[in-house]
Amino acid sequence: MVSKSLEKIVQLIPDENEMEFKNPMQLEYYLVESESPGDLQTYTDKVFGIEIVKKIGNNEVERKLIRNYSHSRQTTENILKVLAENTVTPVSLPYILDDIIGV
Repeated sequence: MVSKSLEKIVQLIPDENEMEFKNPMQLEYYLVESESPGDLQTYTDKVFGIEIVKKIGNNEVERKLIRNYSHSRQTTENILKVLAENTVTPVSLPYILDDIIGV
């Protein structure tokens, strides 16, 4: 069973001097909890992932889910906090996590 909880919403308003994006957008950061795959020998039966959803207006335009990021809820929550503080988008999520993990 998979469940997710919204951890943070970041509203981005375009700056008239910056041409990076034209319309206001919203980034939603979710903590995803699921049962540990049966083939893994772990000390816990839960694994935690990350999902980021990008919306422009009421329309969802991007979504990225990384399952099984960690067995530690606290570690995953800490990473979510860093991602939200740095306004990481769904498209860049895998690359940022690679940099954080050092793979």
